[in-house]
Amino acid sequence: MRSFIRGGAFAGSLALSAGLLLAPTASAGVQAPEACPPDVWYKVVAYPATHEGIGSTAGKRNAGSASATLRYDMSTTTAKQSTWTDELGGSINFGIAEVTAKTSHEITKSTTKGVTVSNTMNVPGRQYGYTTPKIERRTFIVEKWQDTSTCGARKLGNMGKLWAITAYPFFSECVATGPCTPKP
Repeated sequence: MRSFIRGGAFAGSLALSAGLLLAPTASAGVQAPEACPPDVWYKVVAYPATHEGIGSTAGKRNAGSASATLRYDMSTTTAKQSTWTDELGGSINFGIAEVTAKTSHEITKSTTKGVTVSNTMNVPGRQYGYTTPKIERRTFIVEKWQDTSTCGARKLGNMGKLWAITAYPFFSECVATGPCTPKP
């Protein structure tokens, strides 16, 4: 009985050793567990705001001694629009969708000439308040990226550039004892 157990143990160790000597095989269709799918995604890069006038400057003097709220009704003299410069594809609607989904900015596609816009300002007594209707613009670059099999990322290029109207109307203001230029 003892030789039978020893013989079985010996045979088992030979089988185990033979199994360790076999080279592992891999299938080309199976990814390693740490591999990532090659998903494509978009990144939005925003640049600082600029401002453009869309109407004339209006101003009033508060003739009283106390602060007063002055109202300005102005007509826009210029029409503006957001634009898309295509590099890898997409349209202005694609650019606007990516920017609004990935940033806190709402985009206005276009403005119209001849629209009345109103602004109110608190102006101290015996001073002037000036205001100018404007739009705020920002440039956004929509980048196209892809995940790599090693879970990194590589940039495929730029889908395009959106030169967007991000605030309409935007009012520049100034308050002074004499005429002044509204900023920004």
